[in-house]
Amino acid sequence: MFSLQDYIKSPTSPTKDSPLSPQCENTLKSVLKKTNEKPAQRFDLHRSPSDQPKSMPPFVRSDSDHSKISPTISSILHNRQDRSTPRRNSGTTNIENDKKDGSKDPLGYLAKQMGGSKRNALLKWCQQKTVTYKGVDITNFSSSWNDGLAFCAIFHSYLPHKIPYTELNTDDKRRNFTLAFTAGEDEGIPKTLCINDMVAMERPDWQAVMCYVTAIYKHFEIDLK
Repeated sequence: MFSLQDYIKSPTSPTKDSPLSPQCENTLKSVLKKTNEKPAQRFDLHRSPSDQPKSMPPFVRSDSDHSKISPTISSILHNRQDRSTPRRNSGTTNIENDKKDGSKDPLGYLAKQMGGSKRNALLKWCQQKTVTYKGVDITNFSSSWNDGLAFCAIFHSYLPHKIPYTELNTDDKRRNFTLAFTAGEDEGIPKTLCINDMVAMERPDWQAVMCYVTAIYKHFEIDLK
């Protein structure tokens, strides 16, 4: 049987053995001629989308394809956008928060800075403020404060013009307490200790002393920051 492939391989001129009619033969020749003349269109990966054949448009992701992006990739893109957003200075925020915490709980703030319990933290602070003052040795909140020099030393570290510390001595307790409590009241620190009681007692109430010292610490170290 005579096939189309046999005809293509055969000479272009009709033969007497050809089963095709002259009209069909001419039509087939015309189709084959146009096919041979038209170059094949190929998609070149090294060419830009605008240079590609019009019959093969550049690759464009459809809206339905965007919905198929994996959750992991979406999370990565979301995190990148979050990091690109400017954030408030964390250092400033921490300082403001610490100041608020100190106003609410001054000893809690101090214990956070010093370490240990609130009572020991306040005791360490008193020792640091008075370490260079002669005649002051603070080891507790009772007997270490019975002559008034410890109070005068702390106030002198902040208000040297109001406390003539070099003129003071342990024998004149009333003067020492008066100078210290007056300096505190001038700064707005309420006088919660009685001068007569402090002069008379060798071991003042430690809780009352600690409460007054806390007010001094809060005023100079927290409220004035």
